[in-house]
Amino acid sequence: MSSEAPRVRPTIAVMFGGRSLEHDVSVVSGLQILHAIDPERFAPMPIYIDQQTRWWVGDDLWHNDTFKRGGPNRDRLIEVTLSSGFGSSRLVPVNQMPLAPGTAHVVGGVTLGEHGSIPVDCFVPVLHGTYGEDGCVQGALELGGCAYVGCGVMASAIGMNKRATKIMAQHAGVPVVRWLSLERAVLDRGHEWLTTFPAQVADTFGWPVIVKPCNLGSSAGVSVAANAEDLIAGVLKVFEYDVEALIEPFIKNRLEINVAVAGLEQPVASVTEMPVTNQASPLTFAEKYRRQGRKSIGSQGMAGALRVLDPQDLPAEVRANAQRYATTVFSVLGCEGISRIDFLIDADTGELFFNEINTLPGSLAFYLWSAAPHYWTITDLLARLIDRAQRLRAMKRGLQRKPPAELELLR
Repeated sequence: MSSEAPRVRPTIAVMFGGRSLEHDVSVVSGLQILHAIDPERFAPMPIYIDQQTRWWVGDDLWHNDTFKRGGPNRDRLIEVTLSSGFGSSRLVPVNQMPLAPGTAHVVGGVTLGEHGSIPVDCFVPVLHGTYGEDGCVQGALELGGCAYVGCGVMASAIGMNKRATKIMAQHAGVPVVRWLSLERAVLDRGHEWLTTFPAQVADTFGWPVIVKPCNLGSSAGVSVAANAEDLIAGVLKVFEYDVEALIEPFIKNRLEINVAVAGLEQPVASVTEMPVTNQASPLTFAEKYRRQGRKSIGSQGMAGALRVLDPQDLPAEVRANAQRYATTVFSVLGCEGISRIDFLIDADTGELFFNEINTLPGSLAFYLWSAAPHYWTITDLLARLIDRAQRLRAMKRGLQRKPPAELELLR
């Protein structure tokens, strides 16, 4: 009989839900990622963040049905928070449960020890949109000295802001779709903008134009404006959700292609994909997350959307440029994990433009890695990203923390 102790699997906490408009999309993606983590190598556990930003753990969170008909039953869950103290990387119940010495309590498949906490070896944020994909959660994890998969605070924050991303991409030599922006604060400055801004848009682009939020994803709040009245209506709609509106020229004969980039030892570009869209309008939320004319995609996330992978009629030069520009944007922003970079092609001129980056794409864009030349499954990819996240955390912890003598002012 072997006396060898059982191997302790690293605990991997998948975070999903959140406060943004994309809460439900995050739940779909999060459950997909949760079930894709190799259970023989890791001990995955769910962390559900509700729309009040409270964190919950519990076995019920493994199941899709839990989130229907009003969402999870909080009475069957335990509310937790990230423990204080740099490097502890533990979840602590908000309402501490008294445990007798030598006893334990199982929550979400993970055992709470005598101190009532859950050690986490690595976090996997799968939080789309604001308050999750924009650096907020990443900042909390950095303060805790935690290992986590994906972009850090800077890349997350810049990647969420489409205007800031365009500026950085353009500075790096990547061609971008032209834009104008308008901040919500204009509403406090009177009514002059109702005439001056449409005139500026008409002089710069002509009609039609695309109106979209600067800081939201999943095409929420996007509209096409054919005249000044449409523009004002679209901008006011954006201001219901965001503090800044972005205006871009509408490319009538356009093609959309996307490329994912994985932050491994060197950024690696995936194959290209071409979403199947309606040319009369930009890719809508419904097109992204539901099969047109069919039932809801359920738990497939973006993997269930209509697309053509590595289209054969795409010129090799365009494909190569898209992959090169994608890795450039990824590197310039300092991204980690998986990002998806979206481009537009003007079919009339053949020009390729960077459109935007999604630093935490639905389903982690795993479908772009399953084809040649990578043939990576989502399980393989997650293992690589978790390993890199833990190495990055070790590197950061190894940085010198003792200040030089000239900064020790209070000795």
